[in-house]
Amino acid sequence: MPFQRLRLLIAYDNARGLCGAVVPRMRALLEHRAFEVELLEIGDAPVAVDLTEYSGLVLGTPALGLGVRGVGPSERVKAFVAAQGGLEEVKVAVFCVYELRPGYTLRNTRQLVLDAGGQAICAQPYWRLRPEHDEHVLPAECMVRVR
Repeated sequence: MPFQRLRLLIAYDNARGLCGAVVPRMRALLEHRAFEVELLEIGDAPVAVDLTEYSGLVLGTPALGLGVRGVGPSERVKAFVAAQGGLEEVKVAVFCVYELRPGYTLRNTRQLVLDAGGQAICAQPYWRLRPEHDEHVLPAECMVRVR
C-alpha cells in the first residue's frame, strides 16, 4: 500500500492579524511532518466544512489584551464550530495567539471542542512577539495523535 499523506485543516480567526502571524510557519512544520494542510480563514459568515475529508482540525483563535475580559474563543470561532453541527470524533488541536497573556482562552476553546463532541488532542499558546517559541509542540502532537 503506497504512503498517503494525512489531511489537516487549519481554521483560524485572524483578528488583528494575530493567528495569521503563526499559521504560515505552522503549515510548513506540519507539511514537514508529512501532512497535507489546507487553510481556512474564518470570516464573519462561517461556512460548514465536510470534516470527514480530513484526519484532523487545527483551530486557532486570537487572545486579545490581557485575556481576562472577552476571553476567547472569538465569536467567529464559536460560530464556525456551531456551523459544523458538531465535531463528533474529530481530532482537534487548538491554539491561540496572544498579545499580552493567553488568560483562559485555550481552556475555553478546548472546552468548546469537547462540548461539540470533538477530541481535543493539543492546546498551544503563541505569543505575538515571539511566535517561534515552542512552535514545534503543536505539529509534534499532531504527528503523534492524528492517525
